[in-house]
Amino acid sequence: MDLAKLSAFTVVAEELNFRKSAERLGMSQPPLTRLIASLEEDLGVSLFQRTTRKVSLTAAGLLLFNEARSIFSKLEKIEADVRAVSKIKRGTLEVGFSQTAFLARLPKIIEEFKLRLPGVRFELNQFPRAELIRGLNAGKLDLAFHEGDSEFEGLSRSAVTDEIMGVLVPKTHVFAKRKEIEFRDLKNETLILHPRSENSDHFARISQLCRTAKIEPKTYIKKPHESCPILVATGKGLSLTIAPARDLAFQETRFIPIKSLFLPVSIYWKPENTNPSLKSFLSTTLENQLFKVQTVECL
Repeated sequence: MDLAKLSAFTVVAEELNFRKSAERLGMSQPPLTRLIASLEEDLGVSLFQRTTRKVSLTAAGLLLFNEARSIFSKLEKIEADVRAVSKIKRGTLEVGFSQTAFLARLPKIIEEFKLRLPGVRFELNQFPRAELIRGLNAGKLDLAFHEGDSEFEGLSRSAVTDEIMGVLVPKTHVFAKRKEIEFRDLKNETLILHPRSENSDHFARISQLCRTAKIEPKTYIKKPHESCPILVATGKGLSLTIAPARDLAFQETRFIPIKSLFLPVSIYWKPENTNPSLKSFLSTTLENQLFKVQTVECL
């Protein structure tokens, strides 16, 4: 649809008078009449009812008028956002994250973004999921990176990456020499899990995977002061984690991928947030495809 025609139509719909509309648009009445007629021809409908005394909108015209106002309102906001982003020299982004999300692509994403806008400073804070959501809703955080793909009321979400899932095992474990395993291979193992209260969605996904694979592995629930790699190294069980965690693992452990299993990581933000640095971050990362997402089954 031609925006020039739509803009002219909107003025006529507001004025309901072709002469006044033409004056407002800085043109004579005949070209405006032809413009509206052309739009009606494009759409195949009548937009106005005309008599010698008045001009009124048809049902189709009223619908188009309401939609057009919404379109032009969004265009104005886009223009304002683009101008604000172009003026950014310095700024601050309050970023929250989970440990798993940080191990994924967060450092790389920030590094690549800072190459484009080096004046934006990142304040990084690690929180459990509930605190990340509260921080976004309270305006204390601009962004939150967290594993999973859940939707939360009042927040926008974009997929960041799908990380290869696997298990951290002691180097003496039978899996240690395998290139990969299948999830059902864990049936006789003990899985080290974070408490359900820390990430109920992740806990539920693992439970569903166990049901799908028809296995019932034993579980060890990690205590707040305990470290998963240390628990693995000391024989407490196997830890489900993502591939980048291998860089932090002890020499006494090995990371073994699980076939066709990936963990989604998402970024969340509040759409009402007016921080220009946030708009710049989102537009830059999305436009330049800094987020890398697989197209396979995820955890």
